[in-house]
Amino acid sequence: MSKKQFWVEIRLVDELNKPFGSLTGTLKDATGNIHTVTLTGGYLLLTDLPAGPVELKLETKALLTEAKKHKPRAMPQASPAKEYADKNKGYQKSKMKYQYIALGDVWAFEPQIIPDRHRAGSAGQPLRMVTNNSYVLEIKALAQITLPALIHKTPDAGHYMDDYTVADDMQHGDLSKSMIMEIVPTIPERFFSDSAEIHFRRMIARCSIYSWYGDYSSLGETMINRFKQNKTGKFSHSLLNKALHDHENTNDTVEKIKIMIKNKLTKNNYEMEDEDLEQVFNDLTFGKNKIIHAGFNKKEDYINGLVLSVHTLWCMEIRLTKLDVDLVDKKFRGLIEIVAQDHFGLDKKDITAGSKVAQSDAMFKSWFMLQRWSEFNYKPFITEMIIVREINGDL
Repeated sequence: MSKKQFWVEIRLVDELNKPFGSLTGTLKDATGNIHTVTLTGGYLLLTDLPAGPVELKLETKALLTEAKKHKPRAMPQASPAKEYADKNKGYQKSKMKYQYIALGDVWAFEPQIIPDRHRAGSAGQPLRMVTNNSYVLEIKALAQITLPALIHKTPDAGHYMDDYTVADDMQHGDLSKSMIMEIVPTIPERFFSDSAEIHFRRMIARCSIYSWYGDYSSLGETMINRFKQNKTGKFSHSLLNKALHDHENTNDTVEKIKIMIKNKLTKNNYEMEDEDLEQVFNDLTFGKNKIIHAGFNKKEDYINGLVLSVHTLWCMEIRLTKLDVDLVDKKFRGLIEIVAQDHFGLDKKDITAGSKVAQSDAMFKSWFMLQRWSEFNYKPFITEMIIVREINGDL
């Protein structure tokens, strides 16, 4: 046999025996010559090699990027890659040799930050390959988290998302005239003779007191007109999303989540698992980092329409939808989705023990009657705000 009639065959697969994508790198042969190679679909066959050991090195950043796409197998499930190697033949009907390896066994250089379990040799015995052999190399998976992951929800009992029936401010047509008079004795008798149209005109006229300045000033009338349509469901609006996006509580929440994710990554050698996100959930929902929901009750909110259209949030859920960790450049980037809901409706406390303004302003009396008096029975609705914010930082 000629000195250069030797070969090596390599299949690079994940823990589920799915091939890696195309990767570039080098293969050093027994004489020290460096061959530029491409693993197409994780496969390489290189011929015309001298006899002896070979060493494969792949471009690190591309290898890590590809590895993020591959899920680990559930333990103690047996390796399907090993089973494949045991049952099949390689190039020139050679017996396939299986080995479980770490990313560090084949990357071109070691990143400055890396979990120890991915360093060369950490999967077991060091990787050794020799010509005239066919190899199935199963790469140990990066830790995976299941996304999207819920990392916060309103902990208050009874504050449910999509609540059309439980909350008192979502009740409608449930009170008689005598019951309303008992709850709000200051309602003039003539209000019970007014038509629904008169009540709505009164609401529109009075809402300008609370909605006359700023970006959100059109919201009050928009939501009253939505109420007039007398249908349930959800109402969303770009201005509501903007109000939540820009709120200082939202900024504080995003910063808090960013710090927690960074601390988890640093503590866990730059990987995260589902149990880490469960700890984040508990801390943000019940622990010392409990999230304070945005409230729209500052002085300016009484003239820009937000105290009327939102005021306080009923419930909120936050999900981590994306998390990328760049071990080479020592950075992380993630996306969080915040979904908040309120109810455009009045409960009994709003009109009694609540704001003195609500007790005295004719607008709120008309609103309460339109919604709660059995003669009108106009239906409140859910206001929903959905925003996406980015978290990022250095490791």
